Amino acid sequence: MIVAILGAGPAGMSCANACLSFGLTPVVIERGDHLGGAQRGNFHPNLWMLGFPGETGEEMTLRLATHYRELPVTTHYRAEVTQVRRGADGFLLTLTGGEGVRTLEARAIVLATGTRPRATPELEQFAATCPRAIIGPLSSTIRDDIRATDVLILGGGDNALDHALFLAERGNRAVVCARAALSARRPFIAACQARGEIDLRTHCLPPRLACGDGHVMATWAEQARAFDWLLVMYGYLPNSDVARLFDPAIRPALTGDGYLHVDAWQRCSVPGIYAAGDVTDTPQPSVPTAMAQGLTAARAVEKDLC
Repeated sequence: MIVAILGAGPAGMSCANACLSFGLTPVVIERGDHLGGAQRGNFHPNLWMLGFPGETGEEMTLRLATHYRELPVTTHYRAEVTQVRRGADGFLLTLTGGEGVRTLEARAIVLATGTRPRATPELEQFAATCPRAIIGPLSSTIRDDIRATDVLILGGGDNALDHALFLAERGNRAVVCARAALSARRPFIAACQARGEIDLRTHCLPPRLACGDGHVMATWAEQARAFDWLLVMYGYLPNSDVARLFDPAIRPALTGDGYLHVDAWQRCSVPGIYAAGDVTDTPQPSVPTAMAQGLTAARAVEKDLC
């Protein structure tokens, strides 16, 4: 029984591994050319993975991918799903990519497409033209190149304050501009408040931005200031756009925030369609959660369809 798994991050790889244990045949479809999803670029220690203290997302990806490559799993890289429709005995997925256009027939589908950094269209356009603006935390520039500079961070959640601390420890000065109250965990807030290099500003409206020669000019109503770097840390958006490619009769339901709604068994609103990982409305997105949900989705497929 073929199970089509969309995404080769921790949730997708975990689901494929579990499918083998349950006598299912996983086929993984990955739009990129690598395993690991967003974690592949995460240079921060993974605080949620018990048993691997200090291991970064990059290191974890290498460990998971090494095991995954040893599995008898068919993986289609650089493959886009362009249509999903009902088949005679399950679903028909149209794939487009380096292997051309092909049709995959599967009894079940598991969506494990993860998330992407959130930004406004204006900020995305600005970052596309300004080399001093970075959207999201997964940047080797943040890790390797930002030293002894002035950094403006937009956002007030865990990522924003975590990066303020990361940069302060490397000789930088950071201004954190949160649109409302800070939503980060209290230990992050307390740690930032204890650092003189970090200026936390709440109810701070996003400034007007201009890209200069080696700097970013930020202008508020009461102040204009040049920064060496701009980091946009507005959290994440679910990669649930693929749901729009499903025929309307089999399109899985989304929450108001655009996440795939699942039950305790990772079932979506349409029988035979499941979801795992950060693309779902999970209460605590994390790598261990994603891997557990991948396992649960595989077990649900075996339970429902075998």
